[in-house]
Amino acid sequence: MAVPEIRSSSPWLAFTGLLPVLLMVPILIAHAYAAGVIVAVVGCVGVVIYHLVRRQGITSLDLLALVFSAVNVVLYFGLGNTWLIGHVSIVFYTLLALQSAVSLFRGDPWTMQFSRRVVRPEFAADPRFRRMNVRTTVVWAAAFAVCDVLAAGVHNAAGIWLPVMVLALAVVVSRVSARLYLHSTMKGAEGPAAPAG
Repeated sequence: MAVPEIRSSSPWLAFTGLLPVLLMVPILIAHAYAAGVIVAVVGCVGVVIYHLVRRQGITSLDLLALVFSAVNVVLYFGLGNTWLIGHVSIVFYTLLALQSAVSLFRGDPWTMQFSRRVVRPEFAADPRFRRMNVRTTVVWAAAFAVCDVLAAGVHNAAGIWLPVMVLALAVVVSRVSARLYLHSTMKGAEGPAAPAG
């Protein structure tokens, strides 16, 4: 008997940690750094509060975004320094790529912290859940590495928008590949269909 895997009304809720990043894109393009710092803080705190109210905990992405926001507040408003804001994409994508890659060899795959939020507890204990997350973590590690290269090598607005497009593609690829993997493993676990008749 297959365990119904999704408990949330929207499995897209696993991607809420990316919202502050998407909100900052037009602000960074406009070089409105003060507004960007404020939006980052408010967005990150909002995401954390949302997940704490839902008793879903804080992820490494939430923590990283909060630390970046706090450091940017100190650097920008306290010291008048825009270095981190100017390099936030490269630093952020590098750290996320490293987190994702390291998690493939130590501890839980990086995406498990997000996907646990939207699956039933019984399914979170299923070995297929871990294998699915190894696959999706590989997708995200590759996406973050590509974003890092784009952020470092492509300048102007394209250096901001191209990584966002890669992230959007990673959302789609990780969701579709997870569904295909689950479908194929659940089909195999049920065995061949009994002949009619």
